[in-house]
Amino acid sequence: MDAQQILNKARAEGWALGAFNAGNLEILKAVVAAAQSQNSPVIAETSSGEAEYFGMKNFLTVAENFGLPVLTNFDHGPGLEECQNAIEAGYKMIHFDGSGLPYEENLKITKVLVAQAHQKGILVEGEIDRIGGESKAHEELAESLQATVNYTDPQKAADFVAQTGVDILAVFVGNLHGVYKTPKKLDLERLRMVRSLTNCPFSLHGGSTLLEADIRAAIVLGVVKINVNTELRLAFRQTLENVLRGSDEAAVYKIMPPVMAAIQKVVEEKIKLFGSSGKLL
Repeated sequence: MDAQQILNKARAEGWALGAFNAGNLEILKAVVAAAQSQNSPVIAETSSGEAEYFGMKNFLTVAENFGLPVLTNFDHGPGLEECQNAIEAGYKMIHFDGSGLPYEENLKITKVLVAQAHQKGILVEGEIDRIGGESKAHEELAESLQATVNYTDPQKAADFVAQTGVDILAVFVGNLHGVYKTPKKLDLERLRMVRSLTNCPFSLHGGSTLLEADIRAAIVLGVVKINVNTELRLAFRQTLENVLRGSDEAAVYKIMPPVMAAIQKVVEEKIKLFGSSGKLL
């Protein structure tokens, strides 16, 4: 099954694909191991920075040679050239983040990318509202940051989808990047309003530590892709620090197994929560 068929299946059956950032080999291997153990489709993705570190071709070669169908996504592509490079490299999905641009310029670039990507059977995710926060642990309350950023306007979202023909729309309804001192509560009524004006599938960034009830409700309202990054980064760092404190081992391949196991556990828990366990055909 290709990316479109898997997303259609998720939408029809009421579950979502987990999209997990993999900035190095160990995280990628852990994501794939989790998918294998849960018999689940997954999206393995790289941000622009992660792609530069890993190497686009290196990432795609490794991801596509595990003997398991893994959808690859270029996450938060910052510009036309970067996204075009990802299309040419062979990513199965492209996320162009034009949220920092004037609306008309965002429309223009997104239309170009949709046309180019669709010629190669690649899906495009668009974004019109900057999703707040960063992929790290924050000391502030989630509601403090939520109060400073603009949520997705339903009418604007409908216009954007109609004009660009994007395959997925990244909505912002309180789903901040990162983890906070308090839960990130979603504005589900706003999501319901967006759903009433467009039939486009949605992605939910900032999937780390969202309330389980909110995630399940968001899937019912059209979310088919949920991004998780911060929890993987924290599992990697915290576990690695613990391993190094308790050992004088210098061989990296001997240090990494518990780190990868910790990441795999996080991914498996998300897969179960998103409802994609057992959905790999």
